[in-house]
Amino acid sequence: MKLKQTIRNKFSGWFGSRMPMADLIKLNQRSTYILPTRAGFFVMIVVILMMIGATNYQNNLAFLLTFLLVGIGLVSIVFTFNNLQGIQLSMRAVNEVFAEQATTIALQVQSQTGKKHFSIALGLHSESLFLCDLNSDNVTEVYLDIEGAKRGYWQTPKLMATSQFPFGWLKTWAYFRFKKPLLVYPEAIEPPSIYQQTSGADENEEGRKISGNEELYGLRPYQAGEPLTRVDWKAFARERGMYIREFAEYKGRQLSFNWADFPNCDNETRLSYLTHLVLDAAHQNLSYALVLPQQSIQLDDGENHRLRCLEALALFELEPVTEPEPEPESRGQSVVGAKS
Repeated sequence: MKLKQTIRNKFSGWFGSRMPMADLIKLNQRSTYILPTRAGFFVMIVVILMMIGATNYQNNLAFLLTFLLVGIGLVSIVFTFNNLQGIQLSMRAVNEVFAEQATTIALQVQSQTGKKHFSIALGLHSESLFLCDLNSDNVTEVYLDIEGAKRGYWQTPKLMATSQFPFGWLKTWAYFRFKKPLLVYPEAIEPPSIYQQTSGADENEEGRKISGNEELYGLRPYQAGEPLTRVDWKAFARERGMYIREFAEYKGRQLSFNWADFPNCDNETRLSYLTHLVLDAAHQNLSYALVLPQQSIQLDDGENHRLRCLEALALFELEPVTEPEPEPESRGQSVVGAKS
């Protein structure tokens, strides 16, 4: 048993060291494998039987057909193996990733050799692959659904590229993984009303009017020297008098989301409540601050402030991310289940 495990570990380490891991993946001969499929093994058995029959009966036509099939098989090895070479892949997240929620990643696939690639299947495993053809100069996007992960930096799973072009006698495949992890934010959960009454707003909760030119606040009598552009000419035309349109803008609520506002809750629940509050305040374009143990983010607004708060919530009490090591690989199955 120890000898068997040692041999398995040696082979696993060898396959794992050949798996590309980077932000921009380029498939080459080192990371690509090829084996006959079930149909390929069947053709091999038929060719062997034909060779035995041709030798036994000394039939030249049988020899010719046998050698023709052997030649087609050898040529298909080259075509099948080269069909996966020179493909470049990169990844982007379609939406923001939240814990315990499925997300979609987009694989951007293109040819680096200036050649077309046919029937390329991409996916997480051989039972769920998406089929695409690559032109010489176009970028193709393949969308993959990924199950929800835990908050923090999340390493994307091992992905697979495979092809059986042109005859389906052979299967070539390669495993790869993207080096840059995705940042997973905590799951957004709306806090119960008992907590919402005690968290968030300061004395400015209803907002206050300040001078500006955003919204019409009302009308007041015209005074000499005021700009005529603000005169309500409709009211003047109706002989109601000369009035000035007064504008105002409202300063919104200034909120502070504090870790201590949610007592008797575990850490993950608190993070989920705070995530919901941050998203809701950002959606309403409000100014807000975030107070966590040993970290505070000052009052601000805008997209950069929202992302900074979400990142602080996602990485709360987590260790710094480390670069993943290549995982051991094993030979895949010979049958491809593809989806278009």
